Amino acid sequence: MGGVEERTDPESLIRRAYRAFADRDLETLVALADDGVEVSTITGLIAGHGEPYRGRDGLEQYIGDLASTWKRIELQPQTFQALDAERTIVFGRVRAWHERGFIDSANAWLWTLRDGRVLRVQVFAEPAEAMKLIPDPD
Repeated sequence: MGGVEERTDPESLIRRAYRAFADRDLETLVALADDGVEVSTITGLIAGHGEPYRGRDGLEQYIGDLASTWKRIELQPQTFQALDAERTIVFGRVRAWHERGFIDSANAWLWTLRDGRVLRVQVFAEPAEAMKLIPDPD
């Protein structure tokens, strides 16, 4: 892993977080995250959480909820769109298997980074909602 330079490049940092998520690597997720990280996800809503997952304990709970909610889940980031120095929207797909079947849908994630760490992740099940955050090119 590439040290400070990689950590400060938003796309590289976000890609590392996706890899850690895919591996269910809690320690790497914690290392990439701010102590006050907040993650708002569809999984959380399905698991009965009305509030975002927060901090290390929240990330640990999130990994546990993933295992109990989905037989398997794959996040496929495809397009990265920087909004400003701290925020990046990622458009892609989610493929998830659960006891009643299979979901394959477009998705978007709003990542907020600060000081080379993940401060917040917000999932948009409707990518059109995330598109509204992109300023019109005037």
